[in-house]
Amino acid sequence: MFERHRHGTNRRSVLKSTAALLAGSAVASVPVQGHHYDSKIHYEPELDEDNLMELSVQGYEILEEGVRFNLGEYDGYISLFNDDFARVSILEEDEEVYESRGIANGRGEWDTPNFSVDETANTIAIDTETITVEVAKDLFGVKFLDETGNVVNEDYLDKGTSGYEDGKPYAYKKADADESFYGFGEQPELTLDQRGKKIENWNTDQYGYGNTNDYVYTSVPFFVGLTDTGAYGLFFDNPSHSVFHMADDPNGSGESYNSQAEEDYYYFLADGGQLTYYFAYGPAISDVLERYTDLTGTTPLPPKWAIAYHQSKWEYSPEELAEVPQRYREEEIPLDAMHFDIGYMDDYRVFTIQGTHREALNTLNKEVPELKTVAVNDPGVAVDEEADIDGDGKDESYGPYLEGTENEYWTKNANGDTFYGPVWPTQDVADEPTDAVWPDFSRSEVREWWADQHNVFFDAGFDGIKNDMGEPAVFQENDKYDWTMPADNIHGTGADTMLHEEYHNMYGFDYARASRKAYDIYKPNQRPFLLNRNLYAGGQRLAAIWTGDNVSEWLHLRMSIPMQLNLGLSGMAFCGHDVGGFAGRPSPELFKRWIELGAFIPYFRNHTDTHRKSDQEIDMRNQHPWTFGEEAVEISKKYIELRYRLMPYLYNEFEESAKTGKPIQQPLVYHFQNDSDTRDITDQFMFGDNIMIAPVVEQGATSREVYLPESETWVDFWTNEVYDGDQTIIVDAPIDHLPIFVRKDSIIPMREVQQYTGEKPLTTLELRTYLDEETTYTFYEDDGETRAFEDGEYNVTHFSVSENNGGVVTFERELDVQNYDDSELSSYLLNLDLSEAPRKVQAASTKYEEVNADEVKDIPASFAYDADADAVLVHIPVDEEQDVKLFFNGGGNSGRGR
Repeated sequence: MFERHRHGTNRRSVLKSTAALLAGSAVASVPVQGHHYDSKIHYEPELDEDNLMELSVQGYEILEEGVRFNLGEYDGYISLFNDDFARVSILEEDEEVYESRGIANGRGEWDTPNFSVDETANTIAIDTETITVEVAKDLFGVKFLDETGNVVNEDYLDKGTSGYEDGKPYAYKKADADESFYGFGEQPELTLDQRGKKIENWNTDQYGYGNTNDYVYTSVPFFVGLTDTGAYGLFFDNPSHSVFHMADDPNGSGESYNSQAEEDYYYFLADGGQLTYYFAYGPAISDVLERYTDLTGTTPLPPKWAIAYHQSKWEYSPEELAEVPQRYREEEIPLDAMHFDIGYMDDYRVFTIQGTHREALNTLNKEVPELKTVAVNDPGVAVDEEADIDGDGKDESYGPYLEGTENEYWTKNANGDTFYGPVWPTQDVADEPTDAVWPDFSRSEVREWWADQHNVFFDAGFDGIKNDMGEPAVFQENDKYDWTMPADNIHGTGADTMLHEEYHNMYGFDYARASRKAYDIYKPNQRPFLLNRNLYAGGQRLAAIWTGDNVSEWLHLRMSIPMQLNLGLSGMAFCGHDVGGFAGRPSPELFKRWIELGAFIPYFRNHTDTHRKSDQEIDMRNQHPWTFGEEAVEISKKYIELRYRLMPYLYNEFEESAKTGKPIQQPLVYHFQNDSDTRDITDQFMFGDNIMIAPVVEQGATSREVYLPESETWVDFWTNEVYDGDQTIIVDAPIDHLPIFVRKDSIIPMREVQQYTGEKPLTTLELRTYLDEETTYTFYEDDGETRAFEDGEYNVTHFSVSENNGGVVTFERELDVQNYDDSELSSYLLNLDLSEAPRKVQAASTKYEEVNADEVKDIPASFAYDADADAVLVHIPVDEEQDVKLFFNGGGNSGRGR
């Protein structure tokens, strides 16, 4: 337990230490090697509630984009971006509204909607077609109403108005009795609904974090509120250390903060900066996310290999780096990428590659040329004038340090001198341990210079970059914040100078900006794959994100689901975690369950800590499927293959996310927000829009309950058994079985298995169709690798399958965009979940041939009933211009559907 004092006030925060979290585990007794196992000291911003503001409206002015309110010493602004999207700011006179780096499309990119302003004795109301923003005069308060006059969100004024307390911006809001809160980026919680929680934003290297840690690696001060009137979003665009008290109990009981009062409330504040927040009205959660990502950006469409299966470990030997991918090929388990962790560097000197690891990379490029490789990078640059740059055993001038020093590119300390600190180059692997310096990524010229350094990686043959340690992590304790830079370090120059305390949460964001720029320089036609451990809101447009150093425990398996669901609800669709756990090693049972789950998360990587930290009786040196026995190999093969078969579906989900900002891994409440039973389900999720995953997350379980949301009919993916929604069922789940359900009236595009993406051309697109009455699907196709799609080189095809009362099923195809000339699609395999063979199949006058089920894939214009799959298969040539009709005996689907 630590205490810190500021402004004479005792401020205390207690975090469960990692040592306590891991007590009794194999990791706990290992000597520290750069990582840390103690609690993080942190100063938690707090408010003096006896010193809150009481602002009032003394006049107002209608502006082109909204209304300015005279609040005395301050001005209040309501700026309209869209008819359902507004910004609220309280500023000092003549102060400009702050837009952080997280904003992709600022105010100047929006057209102001039509609005009117009406004044009464007590209020000033701003009306658009969708919302009303009502401002109270006596105590300046903001209320948002929907188009029918229902209150969606409003200020809580019992303690005063929004404003500043001792320089800290804050706002209080009413909380409906049944209101739920989602998002907040990366939060280590076991719940999906964050009501009753205190949420903090201060990027921190938290090795082995647990569900009691206040914060981890990434800060996203955005959330979705869900009430009976619908969903809304609130983005507090303030990169300073911020805290959200979401109707929480300061005594930690988990009850509502003000549960005995007539009204609950929540509030948020920051340690500095400006009070500016954005409000988006749904009423659907998807509407809120679309508007939020209109502002902050969406996840760009990644290359296909990036969303396939990746393998990694800290401290692979060069021999292992070359051998492991070849073992995957021998086991016929698909694999697309191998990661080189920091051991490849020359004594942790960034932008260097040891000779032994360069040989391993060359071996991979020769023996497994289709494999993609990812290099881990750090921001801490060794203070060393020489290093083995080329891996030839000969030291030469170490350009990154010398150039950065010559140009004064480093972050400064409070005295204006270069800041030096310990990080990886200080470890004992070096003959002469040295300090490190950190680039000042706040400066554009530094970002450009950092991007230029990446020729070392790309010339060597690496394909992707993983940015680690960008919180920024520093291996030292400080008076105010542990394991990072001192808060009074200095960034920027001239008018752009700022303290590290206000820039801290943006450091990893700008680190990502610099690295992404490297692709524009060295791989201008290739889609980047950039993976960051640390970001700020809007970082989704720069990099994928993983949730850092989790632990090989069942608790972390369970926790991974709500963590990623809330990341997705924060705009960060391309997210993942270390499958199998990073710290420690999983049991065989845990690994099998984890790989089953991992096959259905957006970013799928098996990654683990160095084996040198393990003192288990049987040292599981690595974390590969074959480490845990033949059954683990078979289970891994089954589910990784299934992910690759689902690649057309997954890729299309990413393409749609790039347009709308929707999550890939979705909580049930995202689709079924009117079903109150979905509000806090943490052990089920939607994989894209139509597939529901119900993983086993409890040790020893061989069955589990599955909730089937209302207003839908659900089909068991494995058996085609049909279930009505709005019920909980118990399903068997032996160790090799992952319960999967699909919505009725949906189409799931699939393909044949590949050992890596691009191994085989997509010639036959399987359209697995779960038909009740009518279903549609829009299929997107491009080359999956280059940026040519940005110039319109892609195809879009609309499919429709419907059944009429006469028992005729009709397949229709409409070609929309057809600009991707290299498509090799030659046919569609319609796979219908119907339990009866059709009497005939024909397209206009062309009759399809009835064949055996094992022949239909090879014979165009054919059909079959597959008794084993209990499904109808129809092979439709891609150049078929007529609707294809399936004729069944009798009318309707009585006796055939499930």
